[in-house]
Amino acid sequence: MMASDLPTTYLDYADAFKFYSQRTADDLAWANANLTPVNDGPWDGIPSAQVYYIGINATGERIKLSQISGFWRYKPSNVELAGSDASSRHQSYYLAGEPGSVAVVRIELGPSMPGILIERPKGSQPVQSTGLIDGKDFYFRESDGFWSLSVGGADVVDQPDWYYEEEHDTPDDLSEEAVYSLIAKGAALLRSGTPTMAVEQ
Repeated sequence: MMASDLPTTYLDYADAFKFYSQRTADDLAWANANLTPVNDGPWDGIPSAQVYYIGINATGERIKLSQISGFWRYKPSNVELAGSDASSRHQSYYLAGEPGSVAVVRIELGPSMPGILIERPKGSQPVQSTGLIDGKDFYFRESDGFWSLSVGGADVVDQPDWYYEEEHDTPDDLSEEAVYSLIAKGAALLRSGTPTMAVEQ
């Protein structure tokens, strides 16, 4: 696990808030100097918002995202989009603040791989990760000794263009490195023309 980027010691919550406020200001300053904001929305009468999407790697370096995954796009948390599920497993990034304001979404990224952008995995039973493989959204899931990779499609979780599932013999709690290795394996199978499997519901 990557250590928190909070200072190792701070006096109280006020110091923690000051740290996060400064980080947010630093992110916005970096984005303004390096990126063009994306206009997302409008949604059900709520005006569109300008959003900077940036990746943060394991060393805290800010990275310009050349592509924006559908998983990472902003929508107001109180708006239900047509065809979306309020409990959707893959719409995890919402922004605080007034609609129409410029904001930054920081995406914690795993290691860089050719043609692949990986969000650092989250959770346990299941372990989940999202990102892009060759410009298409992917959804990785591991639980109870089985892992799966869904890629592309209008709904990459429930109706992907390509799906693969396999049993593995790794101990119950996968390391981040093991997750990245399985995602790379799945990407290699996809690229080699391995046929899709039926999605397990």
